[in-house]
Amino acid sequence: MYKHLLCWRYLRTRYIALASIVSVMLGVATMIVVNSVMAGFADKMRDRLHGVLADVVIESVSFNGFQNPDEVMALARQVAGDKIEAMAAAVETYGILTVFYNDEPITRQVQIIGVHPEERAKTGDFAEYLIDEQGQSRPPSFAVDPALRERSYAGQMLKNTPKDDPLYEVFAQQALASVSNHGTILGYALATQHLGTGKGDFFFAPRGAKAILTFPSTGRPPKPASDSFTVVGFFKSGMSEYDSTHVYVPLDRLQELRGLGEGQRAAVNQIQVRCKPGANLDKLATTLDSALLKKWGMRFRVQTWEEKQGPLLAAVSLEQSILNILLFFIIAVAGFGILAIFSMIVVEKTRDIGVLKALGASTSGVRGIFLGYGLSLGLVGSGVGMAAGLLFVHHINHIETLLSQITGRKVFDDNIYYFNEIPTLIDPWTVGWIVVGALLIAVAASVWPAQRAAKLHPVQALRFE
Repeated sequence: MYKHLLCWRYLRTRYIALASIVSVMLGVATMIVVNSVMAGFADKMRDRLHGVLADVVIESVSFNGFQNPDEVMALARQVAGDKIEAMAAAVETYGILTVFYNDEPITRQVQIIGVHPEERAKTGDFAEYLIDEQGQSRPPSFAVDPALRERSYAGQMLKNTPKDDPLYEVFAQQALASVSNHGTILGYALATQHLGTGKGDFFFAPRGAKAILTFPSTGRPPKPASDSFTVVGFFKSGMSEYDSTHVYVPLDRLQELRGLGEGQRAAVNQIQVRCKPGANLDKLATTLDSALLKKWGMRFRVQTWEEKQGPLLAAVSLEQSILNILLFFIIAVAGFGILAIFSMIVVEKTRDIGVLKALGASTSGVRGIFLGYGLSLGLVGSGVGMAAGLLFVHHINHIETLLSQITGRKVFDDNIYYFNEIPTLIDPWTVGWIVVGALLIAVAASVWPAQRAAKLHPVQALRFE
């Protein structure tokens, strides 16, 4: 009983221990906040990466693709059974995008993806990322709205020319010729220029703009192929890697231009596979790879979406692990503070320890006083730190707004990250091991002073008193 009374008394009266409590509290709170924010960003990133890519991707080893997509998809359904929900063929190739602003060409290196938009929408979140200049959702389609022709120079001239004017027919023909019947969806960053915080984005390639795509054909040697398309929408996933490179065009048109054939025998170089919920993606990918290898040899490569994005996901995981190790040193510093304070208390309370032992306190009892005191400091510090960390995470966006008002600078720029607010994700297991780790450090720091106090002999402790 005396052990608990002494621990409680020291906890209330020894204000120097407050420094250790504050150190543990700050360490626990900081780790909870950082882990929650990083987990939120990682979860959003994984969600958007998965939305762009299907669960499993079957790719051709050859850049020119394969001419039997229907047979490949039939084999996939036969092998996977009812685990496949949807599939969509695609052609991907590198190319050059050219758009014009004030008659000046703007050229970018891009990745051109030929798809059937309705089918692609069934294999992922493709349709959710399609918007117009106002940020409104658009349907997954390459259809060119006749109203877009009015946005061209010839269309504006036609609009302002009376129908009985001899130039009306000339402008009408130019309007038809300047706006292609083939639509394209540009990555948002390809069509815009960010003007700065609070100023929005400038569209130098708005809907209705002319986009020229140049890419290699399948000839030997490959020859450049080119065609003009009309911008009908924008692809905004929030991942700069995709928004600054991806250009979507009609699959049939890209196959024709690249010389991949026509109709059902036209070649593709990729098949996106969406699986039903609960399917084991790794096992399914291995099964599909084995079946394709057995029938067609080394013509295909089968990967899950995580395997295709392996380096990026591994880098994020490694960064989070290293940051956790560095932040845990904050709690370790608090442990050294507890060690120093307890060592000082042992020296200061040598006489009291001698009196306790002379009155019958056992060695384990004296040891338990200091271990219990260390545990109490850890419990209070980690408990308050956990509450403070969770409260901070819950109100982090309000705090960000307040800090932005105080500093006059946007702390979290949603135009850069494409998030409306700071994403957070609280993992109970992560919070648990942070709190348990803080408790272990606090108790471990009190072991050596406790053992030193327990070994004091009452005669030696009281010799000079």
